[in-house]
Amino acid sequence: METFDKIIFGAGFYGLYSALFCAKQGQKILVLECDQAAFCRASYINQARVHQGYHYPRSLSTALKSASYFERFNQDYAFCINKEFQQIYATSGEYSWSNSKQFQEFCTAANIPCEELPPQKYFKESMCDGVFRTREYTYDAMILRDYLLKELAEYSLNVVIGYGVRISSVDKENDAYIIHTEDGKKYKSNFVLNATYAGTNQILEMFSFEKFKIKYELCEIILCKVNDRLKDIGITVMDGPFFSIMPFGKTGYHSLTSVTFTPHMTSYDAAPLFACQEHSNGFCSKSQLGNCNDCPAKPLTAFPYMDKLARKYMLEEYGFQYERSLFSMKPILMSSEIDDSRPTVIRKYSESPTFVSVLSGKINTVYDLDEVLKDGK
Repeated sequence: METFDKIIFGAGFYGLYSALFCAKQGQKILVLECDQAAFCRASYINQARVHQGYHYPRSLSTALKSASYFERFNQDYAFCINKEFQQIYATSGEYSWSNSKQFQEFCTAANIPCEELPPQKYFKESMCDGVFRTREYTYDAMILRDYLLKELAEYSLNVVIGYGVRISSVDKENDAYIIHTEDGKKYKSNFVLNATYAGTNQILEMFSFEKFKIKYELCEIILCKVNDRLKDIGITVMDGPFFSIMPFGKTGYHSLTSVTFTPHMTSYDAAPLFACQEHSNGFCSKSQLGNCNDCPAKPLTAFPYMDKLARKYMLEEYGFQYERSLFSMKPILMSSEIDDSRPTVIRKYSESPTFVSVLSGKINTVYDLDEVLKDGK
């Protein structure tokens, strides 16, 4: 049985960031990932938006937190950041929780820049009552992944990453946890970090800790090819049942999402329970969440609906066409249904041995982990 200073569940961004942070302190780290590679789920399958807060006019706390880390994230990971486009936010003329005046007041309160533009430059007549040029970027997940893995390779004597690993059970022995895996191996540590995102409650169940009160959404991100007119523009219409189409990192594609049509199914169970699991041939279950993107029972695309919604608003000169779909599971705190907030929640469930679980809010709030990782030396 091998002993580590820290064991981290999950090889997404939060997991690999934590591994590198601790490796630089000379610690011996084990990362356990159920997929066959890093960044196979939500770290890759999302809008790739590096938030500065514009998306959350009804949650100033989320906006301020995103804005506070915006510059740091863009400096630390400048190599994977796409800044070469105009990020346009618009408030819909109907069915929006926020109007043009409220959005401007929100940006002032959050101290984030916005420049008012004429709506007719991007949208059909009377569809939007306010249009603003903002300062927000996207990140390229695959470039970020490769960087982190390259950096971690410099610490190969101290860092082990296990792929395709399933945890079978957990024991507690004095001041340490013993992790048993399905391949019969055992690992020991006095510090465990649960950074599995959608799998968070399933891990908490194994450790007999209180679960997060969350709902689960099976979400679709659509990748589109766009014409030259749209190539260097990102458009987000808010604040309600609308859409975003924006550059997907440095891939050359745009991601298309919709508040209404991106979530295909929702589960309010403590662990994700969906009807499609019955048709997955054992690939996914309530106790072991499969990768929705690889699932034989994944949904049909909602592109026809998102396409119709976007074209209802945008001028016809901004052209796009379907390329492919990406699917992932998104956990959302139940409390967020009130104000649309997306906090990063870090809970320390035990000490000696230490168990910490993180439910990430946004990609650039990863720095919230620094203190708990330092404390766990």
